[in-house]
Amino acid sequence: MLNSETENLINTRPFKWNCKRSMQPILAEFIGVCLYVFIGCMALQDNFVTVVALAHGLTITMLTIGLGAISGGHFNPAVTLGVVLAGAVEPTLGFCYFIAQLLGGLLGAALVRAVLPPNIYDNIKGGSHSLTSGLEPGWVILGEAVLTTLLVSTFLLSAVNSKTKTNLAPLAIGFAVAVGIMSGVSTTGTSMNPARALGPALVSSDVVSDSFDSHYVWWVGPLLGGLVSGLSYR
Repeated sequence: MLNSETENLINTRPFKWNCKRSMQPILAEFIGVCLYVFIGCMALQDNFVTVVALAHGLTITMLTIGLGAISGGHFNPAVTLGVVLAGAVEPTLGFCYFIAQLLGGLLGAALVRAVLPPNIYDNIKGGSHSLTSGLEPGWVILGEAVLTTLLVSTFLLSAVNSKTKTNLAPLAIGFAVAVGIMSGVSTTGTSMNPARALGPALVSSDVVSDSFDSHYVWWVGPLLGGLVSGLSYR
């Protein structure tokens, strides 16, 4: 949920850059994605789908409650794309969010590498995604797109739309992340978030030989889901 200052910031047209007012939400997105990637990747040590899903989902819930009033609580380039297309955020601010989210993901992934012993880090491939044997990239893109559509649509309807938004939005968004991971982690990897995919892949690229194999699917799928959600909402 947005406070009045943030609502004024993202709903003003044309967008007038104000460094002090703009840097706070951009920094919130950077910090949020950093923590999300760090906790999500660290949870992979458990190797149990429910634990991994809850770690990601509950982290998003807590971050949305804590930082959502500052930035809107996107923490995902695909969500930002959907919100921009829905007309709730100016493209200039959305682009800044996008860059902050990618940088936050890189820092979160770097912290994972700094904290974990090399053998554990290598075992979880630094948190990077990889295709399940036998799956074609096209089907993975479709799966990611469908799951991301669920996530972004949930965000738009519970946190943006004036008729349907609710104080339970953080919980709904966290649930959307958790159920998406539960349903697809063993096949698509269920990134639903290019920032979550890029950081671990880049940081682990020197020790994980396939960290960038078919990496594009975790960009195309989520961004396609954000595109569909934003245009459908519009």
